[in-house]
Amino acid sequence: MKVATVREFRDKATAFFKDEEPILVTRHGKAAGLYLPIEHPENFPVELRKELIVSFGEAIRHSLVPKGITEEKLIAGFDAFKKNRRRR
Repeated sequence: MKVATVREFRDKATAFFKDEEPILVTRHGKAAGLYLPIEHPENFPVELRKELIVSFGEAIRHSLVPKGITEEKLIAGFDAFKKNRRRR
């Protein structure tokens, strides 16, 4: 696993995205994020993938609740987007 600062990750993102190795992104020496390439998801244990999906879902939920956005509103928004996109 590579380690990169936020600045390094920002400046070299294109090169990092071409790599198949996970990257731990740090800010002030502490973990700030994790980049996991998805070209070969079978390289990651199922338990890790499940935990990441749950973590992402919780993070999304925590960002939507204060804005008053429910799951139903979100799905309705996606449905409306898909309908409008097909008309083009």
